[in-house]
Amino acid sequence: MKERPILIALIGYIIGILWGLYFSISIVFCYILCFAIYYIIKRNQKIHQTRKFRLISFRRYSRYIKLILPKKAIFILIVSSIIANGIVIFQNKKYDNAYPDGKDIQITGIVISQKIQKQYYDCYKIKVLNSKNFNLYIQIDKKSKELEYGDKIKIKGTYSKPEKRKNYGGYDDSNYLKTLKIVGRVKANQIEVVAKKQNHIMLQTVYEIRGKIENKIEKDFEKDKAELLKGLLLGETQEISKEVKQEFKIANISHILAISGIHISYLIIGVQFVFEKWIGKKNAKVVTSICLMVYAFLTGFSPSVIRAVTMAILVMGSKIVYRKSDVWNAISISLFAILLVHPYSILKVGLQLSYLGTIGILLFRTTILQIFSFIPAKTKIMQMVKEIIAVSLSAQIMIFPILIYHFNMVGIYFLLSNLLVSFIIGIVIIIGFLFIFLSFIFSPFVKIFVVPLNIGITFLKMISKISKLPFSKIYISTPSIFIICLYWVGILVGKYLYDMYHLEVLTSSHKRVKNLIALCYFKMKPKRKTYMIRMVIVLIILFGIHQIPKDLKIYFIDVGQGDCTFIVTPRNKTILIDGGGSLTDDFDVGKQIVVPYLLDRGYTTIDYIMLSHADQDHIGRNLKCYRRIKCKKCYPIQTRERYQTISKIYRISKAKRY
Repeated sequence: MKERPILIALIGYIIGILWGLYFSISIVFCYILCFAIYYIIKRNQKIHQTRKFRLISFRRYSRYIKLILPKKAIFILIVSSIIANGIVIFQNKKYDNAYPDGKDIQITGIVISQKIQKQYYDCYKIKVLNSKNFNLYIQIDKKSKELEYGDKIKIKGTYSKPEKRKNYGGYDDSNYLKTLKIVGRVKANQIEVVAKKQNHIMLQTVYEIRGKIENKIEKDFEKDKAELLKGLLLGETQEISKEVKQEFKIANISHILAISGIHISYLIIGVQFVFEKWIGKKNAKVVTSICLMVYAFLTGFSPSVIRAVTMAILVMGSKIVYRKSDVWNAISISLFAILLVHPYSILKVGLQLSYLGTIGILLFRTTILQIFSFIPAKTKIMQMVKEIIAVSLSAQIMIFPILIYHFNMVGIYFLLSNLLVSFIIGIVIIIGFLFIFLSFIFSPFVKIFVVPLNIGITFLKMISKISKLPFSKIYISTPSIFIICLYWVGILVGKYLYDMYHLEVLTSSHKRVKNLIALCYFKMKPKRKTYMIRMVIVLIILFGIHQIPKDLKIYFIDVGQGDCTFIVTPRNKTILIDGGGSLTDDFDVGKQIVVPYLLDRGYTTIDYIMLSHADQDHIGRNLKCYRRIKCKKCYPIQTRERYQTISKIYRISKAKRY
């Protein structure tokens, strides 16, 4: 607590944000209730206080809570959570009351993004110039004049609020837009460009430099390789095809397309290598910090960039002023800075994976290396392999439940793919940075870097093909928040106990915990058989309750234009009637709505799929999206003759997976 008050304040701030997002009541009432319960229990124990030993005692175990969280820490935790909760409540009202839904509005704003191409319209992000300081998405006709970054425009159009979640566990457009600081969309009927280059001069300059870098990459590389290279060096993944992104995701190497600690590490090594001999180590760290901030501007200040850059600058700054750095304070400051500016960033999957992966490496890397100590590592290559495996496992342990919660998918070849990528990614990033830097100084000279970069990107694409291997992905139903928290508590307790029994020198806290475990074992040993019998009885009762027939459940899934019904019988048989469909190829209803809905409900098996008729909005184009779900029988409700074509598509033998 004395060393890390920022970490305590950050934990409280996160609690306040999450409370504001998922509960309408203020967190203050929760704290009042907790203090009332604590006071009642404490007073009741004082009244009935006896000298008789009790293994389960509130007074006994509350001492350990006081050791972990002293009064000052609890005070900081409560105050920071109340402040965060108040901010989120205020922000929610601001977003909800921006404009009336469906109202015709007239606004003036500045374009702050590139063109986002959709099937029927083009989209831009604009900053509204008024006292409310809103951001909006504007939708314009494809035939309209193309806008540029920094254009000051006047718009007349119809405002539409983002939609809330339609299905259980489904996509929430409102929360997604909040993570981008966007309050809604405007379908523009009339646009007038008032002035050019009206954004902040620094942002405008950075945008132009970034545009020049992208143009140089597009000029010297083929389209597919240029898209990947821009993702690797600039974090620009918008142009990368969905198929390539999916392959990288399944192979568990999509993190290389998000600027993170790997990129920052190689940038630091390169800059310090160049400047240390000229200006000395101390001044080289200052120059490196400036280069990192410029790079953060170029890559758009994504959460992973802010984390890596902030931590690197704090560590180098501590060495400049001859102070000892603390990695936990550094990671706390970086996350606090993000959440103070924009609390809804906590909903970003990238932020969750970036910080939890880093925390996993900090917590478990040393322990995993200790577990693998029996494996000989006589050569540097073997030592590096062990280090890569330890880092990959450490990060995966912490982000595992988040991957399942958001993607319902686990890749089993993540160790192999990350091991192969680790030997290539460093070379690609270093040569890529040299390509960018030298292209502004002596453009013809950079041609020598094109060939090795092409080879490196080709190898990365080959590694992503691991996603095509059998059993490369396993689909799992969505876990509850309680299960995720229970998992984290379990692995943290397991790590603590492992370290406790393998440390040569024990702290006072370790000795207390060891004594408590020994005491529990001593008290429970004489009644071991009794406890075992009770446990077996409880398991039998739970199994019997599970076998009792439940109520018939019928769920109507919102698939837009079309029908989809999911039925769970009293005997837990599952039936899917129709699956929705879309007349366009850019949106797969089955893949993006129906299958996630079934996994969110906790079902990975469909017993029957029934098709009412052959209309496009009932059956879609095919059932490829349902290959994630096991099905025992699938058939049309009507006669086989009428739906002969459908029968060929959907015919399936017993217990066959498609």
